[in-house]
Amino acid sequence: MEKKKKIAGIKEFCQGAKFTPITTNFLTVMAENGRLPELNMIAIRFEEQCMASRNEVKCIITTAHDLTDAQLTKVQDSIKGHAPAGSKLKVETKVDPRLLGGLTASIGEKYFDLSLLTTIKKYQAVLAAPI
Repeated sequence: MEKKKKIAGIKEFCQGAKFTPITTNFLTVMAENGRLPELNMIAIRFEEQCMASRNEVKCIITTAHDLTDAQLTKVQDSIKGHAPAGSKLKVETKVDPRLLGGLTASIGEKYFDLSLLTTIKKYQAVLAAPI
């Protein structure tokens, strides 16, 4: 797409969305410099910085099936000790049926895989290994 059309489209979009002038200018500069594909990563990093300033740690819990409130509370209580002292967990849940059972959890840069899928893969590797 031609750069001028892209910039005009961004400005029109920002106007329609009633963005502030600062946001409109930021997006226009991103478009002018061919950096629009990087917006998602910028948003992720911005969210991380905001969370860090509030002493929050993102925790993503992935299970094979939706958790009940009681199950989620139990999982949260179990993993609190792995978060930095004094921080607040900001929990996000996901469902991935491929896990078959169990769960995975990421807390900041830590990752725990307690899924049935991983256990099965480990046993398959052991069984497939030469004796």
